[in-house]
Amino acid sequence: MNIQLRHITTLLYIIATTSLVAATPDSVLTEHQQAWNLLDAETWKNPALHGQAFKTAYSQLAISLDLTDQTEAFTLQKGTGSTLYDIEADTYLRLSDHSSVWGKASYMTGKNRNIKWNSVSDYELLEPYILADTMGGNTERERYVFEGGYATKVGSMLMGGEMLFRAEHEYRTIDPRMRAIVTDLTLRGGVAYETGTYLLGAAAEANIYKQTDNVTFYRETGVIPEFQMTGLGAIYVRFSGEVNNLYFNGGGAQLYLNVQPRNGHGLFTNITIGEHRYERIAASLNSLPLTKLYREEAKLQAGWRKSGKADLAIYADAQYICRLGDENMVGSSQSNSYPILTTLTMYKNNIIDASMNMVYGQRQHSSWHIAMKVGYMQNHEKYVEPERKQNVSRIYSQLSAQYITGLGKKGTLTCALTGGYHKNLDSQLSIPVVNTETAAVKMQNHNFRYLKADYTVVNAQIRYDHGIGTSRYAMFGALSGGATFCSESEYEQHLAVKFGITF
Repeated sequence: MNIQLRHITTLLYIIATTSLVAATPDSVLTEHQQAWNLLDAETWKNPALHGQAFKTAYSQLAISLDLTDQTEAFTLQKGTGSTLYDIEADTYLRLSDHSSVWGKASYMTGKNRNIKWNSVSDYELLEPYILADTMGGNTERERYVFEGGYATKVGSMLMGGEMLFRAEHEYRTIDPRMRAIVTDLTLRGGVAYETGTYLLGAAAEANIYKQTDNVTFYRETGVIPEFQMTGLGAIYVRFSGEVNNLYFNGGGAQLYLNVQPRNGHGLFTNITIGEHRYERIAASLNSLPLTKLYREEAKLQAGWRKSGKADLAIYADAQYICRLGDENMVGSSQSNSYPILTTLTMYKNNIIDASMNMVYGQRQHSSWHIAMKVGYMQNHEKYVEPERKQNVSRIYSQLSAQYITGLGKKGTLTCALTGGYHKNLDSQLSIPVVNTETAAVKMQNHNFRYLKADYTVVNAQIRYDHGIGTSRYAMFGALSGGATFCSESEYEQHLAVKFGITF
């Protein structure tokens, strides 16, 4: 795939700088699509507050094509890119001044290319405790998503609930024939209380996760081994080879706390605290538990904001993630039953990500917003015995802009441009080569090469909406593209096309 990013950027520049006799953009579209809404992404995880997100109803039905390609895989387990087709319907409806409902349904199908050292779905969620082989290949994907929520207001009390469900199927039709089936269910319930000047909110979330995963071989000449990975290239040798039938049981809970100004002007805070666990179980060994991954998260967003004809927000984001991995030491088989002798915490991963942010914009005849971010990220990984370490720290910055304006009597044009830079500050990789599979050492070195690299990111988007007659219906088309340039002289290209209707 060869995407000419400069053509997209040039088109965006011409549209944004050409003098146009523009009407006022569609107010409903602006309310639901403006970049200012990204500031409330954490707040709206409380369904009681999501119910008060918009004053107008808005629905959208769209089909899209999304293409991504890397000249070389930045992470072998994620492959070199994908081709994905998607159809999606989402809606937000005001039932009255006090209640609202929202929902989403989508179906995605497509292909991931050149995945290696990964025979499971949801790699970023489950790693390092995955099944893997050296051959890999392309995988086919299908995903179904269903979401729905309801919120209402009684006096000074806001209440809401939400359900999110995902079912995913990923498979390969040639050896090694991996097949993974995922079900992921999340339930949320939230409340909020109105004081004179603030909304005080609290919400709880429960998640249930399951993945069944297996790899089969049809070739007559034999099979290659499937490795039970345990972190930074380490392998659980005893159960690697032909133990190819696994399932992952997991889930957890999160708590959200919110303080938001009622009139959009004042201090705000969002706090998230959560814990999740994911257990890897060998189905072919009488459901023997092999490992368990713990993920603990704490996130804080705090700052000051002012909404109106002129918008301004200055805030800090800070996130801490601690991931710990337990491995079961297993005794000899007794009547096809394996006793667990002891459990050791062998894998440790700590991630810190903090940033300062500013958003400024105006909403008058046209709507425009500019967002700036400067941050620091630190990722420390350790495997206890034999000791392995991987540490990376970096600073990053991002500047983005969005412009929404009317074209003629029925048209609305949305343009967006984003640029970012990620600079490596310090990096370290230490692996005991003698005690590690040679292929695993090469894999770890490859991934570390890109993990410690510097990156420049550029993305652009153009969307045009056109009203149909005097109805609430409108047609739209959107084109977005971008590129990520790596200091290792490799790059990633991305292109997405979307068409649909709104009402």
